[in-house]
Amino acid sequence: MREPRPSAFFSERAKSAWAGRLRRRRSVSCASDSYDCGAIAAMRLTYNRAQGMGSLAHLFIESCRNYADRPLWLTRHEDGFQATTYAQAEKRVACIAEQLAARGVAKGDRVAIMAENSMQWAILDWAILSLGAVTVPIYPTLPAADVGAILNDSGAEIAFGGSPKLVETLASAGSAAEVVPFEELSWLEEPSDLEAWRSKASSLDAKDVATIIYTSGTTGEPKGAVLLHEAFVFLCRTIRTQLPVGPEDRFVSFLPLSHVYERMAGHFLPVACGASIAYARSLKTLAEDIRVAQPTILLTVPRFLESVKSKIEANVPAGFKRKLFEATVRMGKARLANGLKPVGLKGRVLDWLVARKVRERLGGRIRFLVSGGAALPAELAEFYGAFGILILQGYGLTETAPVISVNHPDRSVYQSAGEVLEGIEVKIAEDGEILMRGPSLMVGYYNKPDATSQAIDAEGWFHTGDIGYLEGRRIYITDRKKDILVLANGKNVAPAKIEGILKSQPSIGECMVVGDGSDHISALILPRWEVLAPELRKRGIHPADREQAAQSQWLRDRIRQDIQAANAQLADFEKVKDFRILPDEWTIEGGELTPSMKVKRRVIRERYRDWIEQMR
Repeated sequence: MREPRPSAFFSERAKSAWAGRLRRRRSVSCASDSYDCGAIAAMRLTYNRAQGMGSLAHLFIESCRNYADRPLWLTRHEDGFQATTYAQAEKRVACIAEQLAARGVAKGDRVAIMAENSMQWAILDWAILSLGAVTVPIYPTLPAADVGAILNDSGAEIAFGGSPKLVETLASAGSAAEVVPFEELSWLEEPSDLEAWRSKASSLDAKDVATIIYTSGTTGEPKGAVLLHEAFVFLCRTIRTQLPVGPEDRFVSFLPLSHVYERMAGHFLPVACGASIAYARSLKTLAEDIRVAQPTILLTVPRFLESVKSKIEANVPAGFKRKLFEATVRMGKARLANGLKPVGLKGRVLDWLVARKVRERLGGRIRFLVSGGAALPAELAEFYGAFGILILQGYGLTETAPVISVNHPDRSVYQSAGEVLEGIEVKIAEDGEILMRGPSLMVGYYNKPDATSQAIDAEGWFHTGDIGYLEGRRIYITDRKKDILVLANGKNVAPAKIEGILKSQPSIGECMVVGDGSDHISALILPRWEVLAPELRKRGIHPADREQAAQSQWLRDRIRQDIQAANAQLADFEKVKDFRILPDEWTIEGGELTPSMKVKRRVIRERYRDWIEQMR
């Protein structure tokens, strides 16, 4: 394949704009290094470090040497999980890299992966990176039209599909990329020359492009964030100084590896720390896979935590056991304040009778969960805290690779998005927007110089689009800038806050509040059907008939009751005055959710325009 010059990634106009911008950047200081930012070809950021920063390939090879006999990848078999050691993993990556090179993959080539999480996904990614090629991950849930847009925009020359269905999607995407099924690769062979591969892979530059990751597109067209090897290596080093992660830790991978959150924190970071990664077979088997794998760290998103919470609540039997469960939940805030230790004799009894069993469902070895991708409602942290489970909230975006901040287990403030990582600068703009700059920032949006110029200003600050504030090094997020609602009276309303409180109520699953230009806030409500099912059946309403259920007076009264409870926690101008119960389900396939499970507000507003107008 043709090896494109790195400078070909961006237009001359974009490079010129960035050159001037970066020349004006100030020196950035962090814990031990000093960075002097200047402009070079391909809009890359240059940092003069006292200590060199290697590539991801170098990081992988170092870990395989340091942790050779320890398990890296764990795959599920009938009798448990089978381990692949770091030494074995290195050989498999080298072997696949040789096969890719034989297919013509060379430095700078864009190579797409469309597959569910698996050891093969990981091997292929490390192999691509070791050749200096650029990985373009694609969500396996995307339709062919979106897949084609990514393949064509990125200029991917080859695309690997993890299943026959995904191979078919890639083949029908309308792209010139060669489509290769996973099964055409030999995953278990020995490399012909391991030392030659090591030598070539170790010579890669940290400032080479590692990946182009396309944003989920909650408000518009997806954009490809171009991220360097350096961004991820920097984060691996820095996070290790702020989070206690090491070789004894075990992760379970189930969030999409095509998302930067899982790729960084559940793929690159464990390798940097010598930890192991168990791959869940599917969402249907996830609960069982987690129980058997016994992870110490679990990466999650609020939507997953809400789903697990609903299932736990729905499975608690009535009577004395439910009373014990409710007593345990009521002690959540007190237990969090007590460092997750049971409070008093009552707390110890409830921990043995109730909380211990919940922890065992997660394998019994969990040290902490990390929640990212969206704001974590305080009520969720308190619910899990009641069972002795610590959730550390973090914050970041695709464009920042993604971590900007994360809470520390010993000083976690669950209402915040954590402490800004050392080496990263954050400030708050006059309008409340959070700005960031640092070594993990993308170099730009692929093929989109205008969008890049809008996102990163003349001083190199990335405009996150999030509204929030700082207390020392700790970040608090209030909402997305584009999502802020302006009422008819001029009041600015942050919908995420209201939605978080609404979703903490027992009967409300998903929701979206509206009210732009109106004199009050209204809400579209998707009930928590699995929780409500027993009560609906008692009243002769079949839960599966959601059209009928959504129109029932009992359900409307039940939802209204929970909205009133939520309103008690809100200011007058934030209170929900009207609502509509939707019989629908919002899904990725239906187009209402992004692949990272965020609500597409623009789509929802258009789809339910008439209902929204009725509530104005």
